[in-house]
Amino acid sequence: MSKQTQAIVEIKINNQSYKISCENGEQDHIQNLSQIINKEVEGLVSNLGQIGDTRLLLMASLIIADRVYSKQNYSNKIDDNEYASLLEIIKKSTKRIELVADKLV
Repeated sequence: MSKQTQAIVEIKINNQSYKISCENGEQDHIQNLSQIINKEVEGLVSNLGQIGDTRLLLMASLIIADRVYSKQNYSNKIDDNEYASLLEIIKKSTKRIELVADKLV
């Protein structure tokens, strides 16, 4: 069994750069996810101001999770595999956000 190598990807959220480790080959996916998060954070900053990275990341995560939850509840077209995939993305993203938040505190 071959061990997958780790890669480091640098993302930018709220004009702050973060280095995130991920499985090799996931770099583009992590960049895309970080752009979604950053877009939410930018919207929050424009409405609320700079209230701290931890709060901004938490609020952005809740907004994104709510959208996924709402989509699941209002659309019968999402099958169990798609739902499981979305939940896995949220779980991985949440863990990464928690790691970043822990480093900020």
